[in-house]
Amino acid sequence: MLPMRVALSLLLLASALSACTPAPVSTANSAEAPAPASAIAWRQGDVDDAFAEAADSGKPVLLYWGAVWCPPCNQLKAGLFKDPAFIALTSKFVPVYLDGDEEGAQAWGERFGVRGYPTLIVLDPQRNEITRVAGGNDAAELTRALTVAAGRRSAVAATLATALTTPEQLAAEDWQVLGDYGWEVDANRLAGERNSQDVLRQLSKAAPEAALQRRFALLALATAEKPDTSPTEVRELLQAVLAHPAEVRRNRELLGYAGAQLVKQASTGPATSNTLGQQLLVALERADAERGDRADDALSRALTEVSLARQQQPKGALPATLVDRVKQRVAAADAAATDAHARQATISSAVYALRQVGDDAGAESLLLAELKRSEQPYYYMPELAELAEQRGDTAGALEWLKRAYDGAQGPATRVQWGVLYVEGLLKLAPDDAPRIEQATASLIAELEAQPSGYHQRTRQRFERLAGQLKAWSGKHQGAQTLARLQQRMQQACGNQVDGACRDWLG
Repeated sequence: MLPMRVALSLLLLASALSACTPAPVSTANSAEAPAPASAIAWRQGDVDDAFAEAADSGKPVLLYWGAVWCPPCNQLKAGLFKDPAFIALTSKFVPVYLDGDEEGAQAWGERFGVRGYPTLIVLDPQRNEITRVAGGNDAAELTRALTVAAGRRSAVAATLATALTTPEQLAAEDWQVLGDYGWEVDANRLAGERNSQDVLRQLSKAAPEAALQRRFALLALATAEKPDTSPTEVRELLQAVLAHPAEVRRNRELLGYAGAQLVKQASTGPATSNTLGQQLLVALERADAERGDRADDALSRALTEVSLARQQQPKGALPATLVDRVKQRVAAADAAATDAHARQATISSAVYALRQVGDDAGAESLLLAELKRSEQPYYYMPELAELAEQRGDTAGALEWLKRAYDGAQGPATRVQWGVLYVEGLLKLAPDDAPRIEQATASLIAELEAQPSGYHQRTRQRFERLAGQLKAWSGKHQGAQTLARLQQRMQQACGNQVDGACRDWLG
């Protein structure tokens, strides 16, 4: 869902080039001019060194947190990270790529409060956060947001504090930074102990421009666990945004994944829902045409259409024309994804789309074919396990989960896929205590080899597994198994730098 918005991107790329390209050299000196960089000069995992260089150069650090298997990360690699204008823009930063599987990466992720892959954070040399943006957003929007951030040294937390107390003191650029912030995935990071929905509502009231007011209001609705805005207010907001093509382009990703839900919140009956849904689809199609009418955009719109149809008839069959349209767009997206990064970014969405229209056989066929092409085949195996489970093949489901764990690469990734395997055993083979214990002990051994591994995503997955093991133990007399696993974890924690895992299963 990261294709570039053509009309807007031309403007933004020109802006980035003018801001980041050195002054033209004379014809006489042109032979000595350095060639433009062909790739981003990432520091691979050297976070401390990156901040040391930032302190010397005065540049901010651009921290990219990702993983080789992550679909939106691969979308960035397939598009934005190859863009000459964006490569030039990164020369304004000290860029560092922090792969989630590198040694110490999860500890850094916890230090910077990163929740998901991909995330891009801009920090000053003193490690104060200037901004962060969700890597799953549109490439042109990322370029624009980071172009602004490259010249800033103000911490975003201070900017937010001013916006909430004395908003009249903020400049237009300050408001732009707050509007570009990755609220969709990291709202609580910036809001702190305050309710993020209340913060966004307050920003919506204080923002100086109507378009920005509506963006904050949309974000408040999209990030709220229990929205309490009236249907009339939601409808007026949504229609106002959809009436402005520039706002649709800016909020394209938000409208894509949350649009159907917003239509539902705005509706007072089937007629209203149908009208708003059509307005949404027309606005998205117009925005996608302006950014190239790419195959993955068309697939995204089809998924929005499916969600809208499900809301209209929760238990009814989808129209045959819609099912055929989804299948056609899956085929088009599959054909358009020709390199490894593009395929990793596309196939999961394609499989999801097929399953949404009931074509599990087509989804399985696509997954099996991709195993032969992908550099991370383990990524697709849990989906194959789910399909096997759905048709009653318990042994096949567990075999896929085990193959995924066995094939996973990288310490944090192996823990993540290993937890999926143990969770599968707890659900599908709860009476096989020896197998559950052996698989969990294997996971603990993975952790033991990582002195600073019990952080962020790894810690979160172990904590989730602990809750499931306790629930299993209560139903299947697993107290002795848990006691042995807890003892094994205590031993493993001796290798952890902070011993944070000692309370696991406690």
